[in-house]
Amino acid sequence: MATPLHSINAATQTVDKSYPLPVLHLTAERPKESRLLLLPTELLTQIIEYVFEDSSIGPVTHMPNGIAVLNSSYTASSKLCPLLACRQLYYDHQFLALAYTSFSITSPFASIDARLISLAPSLQSAIRSLTFVADDRHFRKLIAWGNCPFDMPNLQLDTLTIVLLSSSRWHFLFDHTRDLIQLLRHLHNLKRLVFVRNNASVKGSFKTWCNRLIGLILKIDHEQRYLVDPPNLEQVWWSWEYDAKAQTFTLEAAEARPLVGEDEYMRQVLGLMETLRVSVESEEWNPDPRSRVMYY
Repeated sequence: MATPLHSINAATQTVDKSYPLPVLHLTAERPKESRLLLLPTELLTQIIEYVFEDSSIGPVTHMPNGIAVLNSSYTASSKLCPLLACRQLYYDHQFLALAYTSFSITSPFASIDARLISLAPSLQSAIRSLTFVADDRHFRKLIAWGNCPFDMPNLQLDTLTIVLLSSSRWHFLFDHTRDLIQLLRHLHNLKRLVFVRNNASVKGSFKTWCNRLIGLILKIDHEQRYLVDPPNLEQVWWSWEYDAKAQTFTLEAAEARPLVGEDEYMRQVLGLMETLRVSVESEEWNPDPRSRVMYY
């Protein structure tokens, strides 16, 4: 089969005397380079950033009442479509596009590890935001991580969002609380960890679990500083925020706290403990008195 021709230069038409029909000497014109790619590098980069940084649509959306839920219609591929404009745009700006794109794995049966491993290390390190739907199996895998998400040192995540699977089954998050705290004490390569209730059924209530997680963080941190010898300090300290309207729980990574005297330490965390006390008092009423026992 003949190779398709890009264009025909009609000026090359001649007549072969030995053959009654005109013969076209066809020439393929080279495609012109896009004017966009001729812009200065700095200006082109700003334009590409503007195209990909739009965060109005993402893996998590909000209902009219403000509750955060999974956006099942979102796909990362829709945000990466501009890369298909031409090869040079793809090769020059694919890493920038990946950094600005939130990737979402909505199937609880998908192998997240397998998908990440299939990427080249350079592509893994370009990903900054990842969202996945989780049930009990995912939490069991999560607490078995080493010092980095998914045990992949190449991942340098800004945000990891865990959306609870919304189904008729209950989530028993309290079963993983202590193991999750041990993970957080040495988890690197992650700036923000977000839990989204997603209208899922959480045994004991989602807010109660968040409060108990915070209380146990403070309790374990105190024990490891002043009740063991030598002190076992955390490698990462986490600040937290619970959004009652959106029903989300966010942990922000910060530098580890230095070792100070116990009295000074208690003064430093006094504000955190008071904020936690107020949050506990606003929980949904639970007739079990054990639900109101603080960890510190």
